[in-house]
This record gives sequence, C-alpha cells and structure tokens, in this order.
Amino acid sequence: MKRRKRLRRTSRAQSRRSSRVSRVSYPPSKESMRQLLKRSGIKVPPAKLAKLWKFHQLFFQRQLVLDLSRIRNFENVVIKHYVDSLLVRQLISLPSPLLDIGTGAGFPGIPIKIFSPGLEIILAEKRSRRVRFLEEANRRLELGAQIYPHRVSSTYFGPPVRGVITRALESIDRTLGRVYAFLPRGGKAIFMKGPDSQGEVELACEKFSHRFRLIQNQFYSIPHTSHRRTLVVFERLVGEA
Repeated sequence: MKRRKRLRRTSRAQSRRSSRVSRVSYPPSKESMRQLLKRSGIKVPPAKLAKLWKFHQLFFQRQLVLDLSRIRNFENVVIKHYVDSLLVRQLISLPSPLLDIGTGAGFPGIPIKIFSPGLEIILAEKRSRRVRFLEEANRRLELGAQIYPHRVSSTYFGPPVRGVITRALESIDRTLGRVYAFLPRGGKAIFMKGPDSQGEVELACEKFSHRFRLIQNQFYSIPHTSHRRTLVVFERLVGEA
C-alpha cells in the first residue's frame, strides 16, 4: 500500500514537471503576438499585426511613466488586453460610430480600430495622462480615431453615435443611466463583463425596461485560458427620453 502511494505521488510530481516543461513560452516579439492571436482564433493580416505591434511597443514604453496598466507580463498583455478586446468583433456586429467610454489606454477601442479600420471610433477618457497617450498613439499609428477628453454623461456633446462600448468600467445600470439621453433608437450599449455579471443584468433590465431591451447575454472564454467573460448588449427603445 505504501509503495503504491509513493508511486502515485511520484507520478503526479512527474506529470506536474512535464506540464511545466511542455508549456509554450512566448517571449516578447511580433511573432509571439501573432501566435497568441492565432491561437485565440483571431485572423492576423500582416499589416494589422505590424500596426498592433507598433502600438504595443509604444504602450510598453509609456506604461510605467503614465501608469497605463497594472498588467506588465507580455503574454498577459496580449491575452488580457488585445485578445480580449478583439474577440468582441466575433460575437457582435459593432455599430458605427462607436463610443468607447472610459477607454483608459485604448481598450477595447484601439485594437478594434486597428483590425476594423472602417469603423468610426470615439475614445472617451477623462484622465489627462491617458489622454496624452491616446493622442500620441492615434497620431503615430494614423488610426483616424476621435479623442473625447472628458467624462461621458447624459449631456454628452461629442459626435453622434450609434453605439457605446465599455470594458470592466462600472455597473451596467450606471452606464445606461448616462447614455440613454443621446443614444438613438436602435442604438447599442455593449458591455464586456466578467463571469459574475448576472445581478447587474437583472438590475439594469428592471430599472430601464421602458428605455432598453436586453438582446444579448453571452458567456464565453478566452481560448486556451481560464478567463471567462460575458458579453451583454442592450438596445435603445423609443420609449421615454
């Protein structure tokens, strides 16, 4: 009996060591970025990969000085920022113009703009240091995005939009409360959320039943990771203004 237990422990230890050894390593490079995107099911045309890599280099250079993100590891940046931002394109037809509220360092707006250059994107961010980064990235990469350097509220005076998108910004009902006044009939409010957002969804449905209807509530995972996500989409009704 003792011998069998020792053998099982030895086998498990060897399995763990084998798993660690066999895990693919992704050193920071454009090729590693391509592999990570492809592994996640994202088609990577060379020109778009080159532009995303150029953005990544700028992001890496500026993030420590400007406090752009707490994520530092290359593979995590690619998966949690770039892949996470781009997967939404596979789950919904994005409306244009699209207002990215609280975009921070440009997520999800900049990766989306790089891979969907025909989409009109407005990057809304009130923090001045991040606004400077967005303006530099927009200029250097020739993205053609618009920068809105203010807080978005119900009195938004920016360009007209057909949709808004947020990524881990605030509760759904808070965002709906500040966009319903300027979002037109049929306009989409798109929320990139974690796996535990159903309470938010139910509260938003209850509070805004006359102004919005829930049209998508989709669970998914980032491929080859344990990261679970939820895409929640509300559509603006005629209803009360």
